[in-house]
Amino acid sequence: PGSMEVTTAPEPRDILWENVYFSKGARRARTLILQIFCLFLIAFYIVPVALVSLLVSESALVSISPRLNQLDKASSLFSAAIATVQPVCLVLLQQLLPPLFIRISRLEGTLSFSEAQMKAFSRYFMWQVLNVFLVTSIAGSVFDTLAIIIATPESAFEMLGNSLPRMSSFFVSFVTIKTFTGLGVEISRIVSILQNAILIILFPYSTLRAKRSTRMAMRAIDDPGWFNQHKILAQDMLVVVISVVFAV
Repeated sequence: PGSMEVTTAPEPRDILWENVYFSKGARRARTLILQIFCLFLIAFYIVPVALVSLLVSESALVSISPRLNQLDKASSLFSAAIATVQPVCLVLLQQLLPPLFIRISRLEGTLSFSEAQMKAFSRYFMWQVLNVFLVTSIAGSVFDTLAIIIATPESAFEMLGNSLPRMSSFFVSFVTIKTFTGLGVEISRIVSILQNAILIILFPYSTLRAKRSTRMAMRAIDDPGWFNQHKILAQDMLVVVISVVFAV
């Protein structure tokens, strides 16, 4: 009581004006509820990630069909293609959460988009380390040797230590795919080019003001909008974690 909390004001473009009128109590309540929701989301997302790691791994796909097994042994190119299925599925799973996390951060009552991005970055990075890195490593090693572990529980730690390095090929494929589908697409601006082509086809006689506006959630090619820091930086940090772990 009788005190004032002063912080640096964000620039007008960064302010989330719909959240300005929330009281401190409302923000605290929203933050608490949505923090609990995020924890449950991060925890329960282990299930689909583990299923993907188990069902679409290279060994699982080869064991499904004798034909795939023959092609895998006959062609190194086909074997490499099968090995990329699991990383591609995980990359697709990754793309579902950044928009959700940024929406949750906005619902908390944050006053600026930068603050919302920072919260989304922290949650997304936590989710990646837990679900993509740890769960994938455990699923790829433990599930393959579950029967042996049940028969001889004392050998679990030794087998786990021997199996984890085998996941290095998966993470090499994962990082390679992220390089070309993440930063590669961002630098080449393929999405912006496609959006601009669609806008030209749908609105061929647009005025200059209309061209500068956002239509159908698509921007002009020279208007990239906000940089998705919460998404791009979190994914890059995961690559750093993977590199450090397997470099040691």
